Amino acid sequence: MFLSMFTRLLLLLPKLSVTDAEMLFQITEKQSTSIRPENFTSKLRGAYLQRKLKTKANSGERLTQKSRNTIHRNCILVDDKRRKQLIQQLFSEENYDKNNLPSTNHTKVVVELTVQSITEISEFSSSFKADVWFSQIWQDPRLDFSSFNYCLSNLSLPSHKLNSIWTPNVCFVNSKNVQIHASPSENILLLVFPNGTVWLNYRVSLMGPCFLDLSLFPMDVQQCNLVFESYSYNSAEVNIVWRDWEPVSIPDPNAKRLPDFELLSHANTKFTLLYTAGLWDQLEVIFKFRRLYGFYILQAYMPTYLSVFISWIAFWIQTSALPARITLGVSSLMALTFQFGNVVKNLPRVSYVKALDIWMFGCMGFIFLSLVELAVVGFFDKLESRRRRTRRTKDYMLVHSDSEQQWLSRMPSRTMPQEMLGGDCRTTSSIGMRLSNGSLTSPRMQCSKPKKVTKIEDEGRIISGEFIDDVSAKLFPAMFLAFNLFYWFYYIGLSVSRP
Repeated sequence: MFLSMFTRLLLLLPKLSVTDAEMLFQITEKQSTSIRPENFTSKLRGAYLQRKLKTKANSGERLTQKSRNTIHRNCILVDDKRRKQLIQQLFSEENYDKNNLPSTNHTKVVVELTVQSITEISEFSSSFKADVWFSQIWQDPRLDFSSFNYCLSNLSLPSHKLNSIWTPNVCFVNSKNVQIHASPSENILLLVFPNGTVWLNYRVSLMGPCFLDLSLFPMDVQQCNLVFESYSYNSAEVNIVWRDWEPVSIPDPNAKRLPDFELLSHANTKFTLLYTAGLWDQLEVIFKFRRLYGFYILQAYMPTYLSVFISWIAFWIQTSALPARITLGVSSLMALTFQFGNVVKNLPRVSYVKALDIWMFGCMGFIFLSLVELAVVGFFDKLESRRRRTRRTKDYMLVHSDSEQQWLSRMPSRTMPQEMLGGDCRTTSSIGMRLSNGSLTSPRMQCSKPKKVTKIEDEGRIISGEFIDDVSAKLFPAMFLAFNLFYWFYYIGLSVSRP
């Protein structure tokens, strides 16, 4: 606790002067020799040296060894009695009124945000959850105790003292829920520095809004934001600004990666918003997340691939096995529909088409077309069966017609009229009746065999079901490959190029 507090103190306070920073380092170093390991002193020294170099570059001041020794030698050690007297004097009614602003002009408040972790992004509530350290830094001249020359680098105050001092009341104006951590007591850090700089830090768990656009789901990129504003004071009284260096930080790399998202970037801006009561300064931090779609590859895309491939097995099954082919197609379609419903139930009900919808409907279309192909095969097989049945009937009739003609040609002409003969029948004499040996006989009937009917094939070759299956077995995979190339190149390209 002590280590993290003082390390963050050195890194986060732009208002801290070089003298105060040097004093803080020396006091902390002296204490660390007895209660801290050696690596703590080295780390603190390194952090201090980096801070000192930045301060030198900004102010151009040079700190000599003589001034450091003078400060260290002349300060007054503070015991419990002096500390109590100092607090009572600083917050006495004669010296301090929390209802008044620290300055007659507008008060400048520096805001800093450190993200400890981002735990969840919810599509249903369009929000994200995070644990953050939220700092407000301002200067209150009424709390300046540098004239006491105490050996105090800062004055730590309990959280209940917040009710006794003026605060800018900077809050998350667009948050859905904010809770201050209590583990076990409230995680509030309140520090007052000798020059009157006040540093107020909260460790909070919050829920912020996200503007979800699921048109590229599951290859989508989402944005979430937090907006800071002084709820009680407009810009004429309180001017809030981001810290000059690293205003928003995420020290833990693991905090940038969620189970289903990864943090791409974050940006901070400042703008002024006009309300009815005046102008208010607002600070905004925007987080950009990209969805990790490996889960959906395994749970949504791969099963649909299998369903489509199973529906193609029907192309290699015999055309006469209609029950087996129908079972394959219908089972694939039902499995795909169930899988689609299982994925969609975890998403909000949006009115636009998502990338996953395009994929699912495309796969459903391929399975449905395989069922249509089955119907076409059955139709052409039915035509072929009818044609064969008609051909057999004609052949049967031709065979029986030849037998009847032969039987009729041997019958007397007076018992069967000539018109009933199938062939060209005529007598051997032009006289219908002639005498032969004094008897009347009928002329011999001479009939030619009936002309054989030439079998005429239908114009155009009738397509068989096997031929349609052969074409479909090559055409369907080619079409599905083209659909895949278009789908993945198009949506992954949009996901990468979207700002």
